[in-house]
Amino acid sequence: MKISLSILIILFISVSIFSCTDVIDLSVKDGVSQLSVDALINNQAETQTIKLTLTQGYFDNSSVKPALGARVIIFDQDSVAYEFKDLKNNGIYTFDATQNPINKIGKQYALYINYAGEEYISVSKLNRVPTIDSISYAVEKLPIKPENGPQEGFQPQFYANDFQGEGDCYWIKSAKNKKYFSKANQITVAYDAGFSPGSKTDGLLFILPIRTSVGRELYADKDTLKVDVYSITQEQFYYLQFVQQVSQDGSLFSTPLSNLPTNIVNRNSNSAKKAVGFFGLSAISTREVIIDKNKAKPKQ
Repeated sequence: MKISLSILIILFISVSIFSCTDVIDLSVKDGVSQLSVDALINNQAETQTIKLTLTQGYFDNSSVKPALGARVIIFDQDSVAYEFKDLKNNGIYTFDATQNPINKIGKQYALYINYAGEEYISVSKLNRVPTIDSISYAVEKLPIKPENGPQEGFQPQFYANDFQGEGDCYWIKSAKNKKYFSKANQITVAYDAGFSPGSKTDGLLFILPIRTSVGRELYADKDTLKVDVYSITQEQFYYLQFVQQVSQDGSLFSTPLSNLPTNIVNRNSNSAKKAVGFFGLSAISTREVIIDKNKAKPKQ
């Protein structure tokens, strides 16, 4: 049997590539530890939480270190202060909002953190959120068995209208039997009633892909579905889009991973101490149903 010259060349190149077994030692230098701020606040009359930790080296597998001894305050534009306390000395700073909720729609709020001799600040706004009018669900059978969830069941969707006036942004969350779909690649955000600016969806019913995003898996009879719509700023809309992109972008020619953007800044612009994380405020609209097979719409 004859083998062409071109095939021999390909075989030679392949063997050469895959026979390379040299070990390359990489020297990775850890950067300066930074303050990490997780400050997503809502308008509900419940305990609000801000978590402060310290970043650590890429190859440091030790437990995340809390940032202790900080002073954490949120001020609204009417100069009302909401002070968060680390009651358990674990870096989780809380404010009991059961009697004094942070709920002034349309107002701006400022976050102030004093930690290790540095002052960090951020500003956000509590925007309006539409009411969820209803939730429906239809009989569905998927062509193949999914990795998660059943192949047959009910596909839900929610109904809500965006406000008139361009630029409202939302974060849609859902929970199946009290467990939220919380992975980064399960984030759904909306700009007006669509996915992005310029989609001409201002003031309309949320588009179908957004409405059905609450059905990450098919539901069964008697399952509980909870849908939350969070109002967010445009800044947080782009932040969450970036989080979603980074979580999904793993192809050979994808954009190299980079640090997530942050809206937390050091008041001293000359300081080497920086912060990461995000400060955001949300009003929440919620609706919950128990799936009833007798109320399901037929498959279309």
